[in-house]
Amino acid sequence: MVRLPPIRSMVATLALVLTACASPGSDGQSEGGASTSPPASLGGSAGRFTARPIGQTDAPLGYFEYLPPGYGDEEPRPLLVFVHGKDEHGDGSAAELDRLLVTGIPELIHQDRWPDARPFVVLAPQHDEPVDVAPYASCEEGETWGPCVLRLQHELGHPVDGSICMTPAELHDFLTFAIAAYDVDPERVYLTGLSCGAFAAFEYAAEYGASQVAAMVVIAGDGRPAWEAAGCELGRVAIWAFHGDADDRVSVDGSIEPMDGLMECPAPPRRDVELTVYRGIRHDSWTRTYDLAVGHDIYEWLLRYSRPRP
Repeated sequence: MVRLPPIRSMVATLALVLTACASPGSDGQSEGGASTSPPASLGGSAGRFTARPIGQTDAPLGYFEYLPPGYGDEEPRPLLVFVHGKDEHGDGSAAELDRLLVTGIPELIHQDRWPDARPFVVLAPQHDEPVDVAPYASCEEGETWGPCVLRLQHELGHPVDGSICMTPAELHDFLTFAIAAYDVDPERVYLTGLSCGAFAAFEYAAEYGASQVAAMVVIAGDGRPAWEAAGCELGRVAIWAFHGDADDRVSVDGSIEPMDGLMECPAPPRRDVELTVYRGIRHDSWTRTYDLAVGHDIYEWLLRYSRPRP
């Protein structure tokens, strides 16, 4: 099932339906769905992927940094910030940053599967899990645990030392650092996250709107609390959401409900809104999305957008 806003063409709608139904390896059981074929044009991306542990820079978080070929020699580059899931939590130290390398965009770069031609500076900050998880004790283990925890974090106001996922303030502060510290175009700043990171991106957009970010790709997240808090204001950032309809950790409704709501908002001020739902895919709907295995070029899509001027 794929839903698109009315402003999209019938050709685009048909293309998305076909690719969503014909995902390679989507047998309804495997969460991964990884592509067996790497991109046609590979670069030595791992050699340009550098750990920046907490305290090494002025950044509020430890992070990984990817600088594209020619960085600093040409015009400012677009910035893409990747937000990890719960399993990649860490304190940002040299010892724990490597947890980021097992999934999503950091995995692709680390495996030399990130083409030279992609112009982004890519930064992947790391959020540490809270020491005290007592506030989340009311969430029972099982299918509803994830959405329950995410909603509780939202209702608690994203406490500094008590948030399971990265907070809007953490993202805002990291973006502020990145835009100032790197030779990037402040009008072409993009955000993407998976699972816990997608929730964080939704929450960031609800709180800060398009003050820093032009567009974002959110995968297997829950945007319902953000939609309820911000309504149509959430759509001031262009959003493409992906989810598997067999997700047993974060319900697909976490993407469907906010995106359906946004599609009913007037455009403008609402920007482009797209939703792709993979049939028979569980929580890992990000592998096939980030490696472009099913043909949705999220990187080209992001580059269409510049941050609207105040």
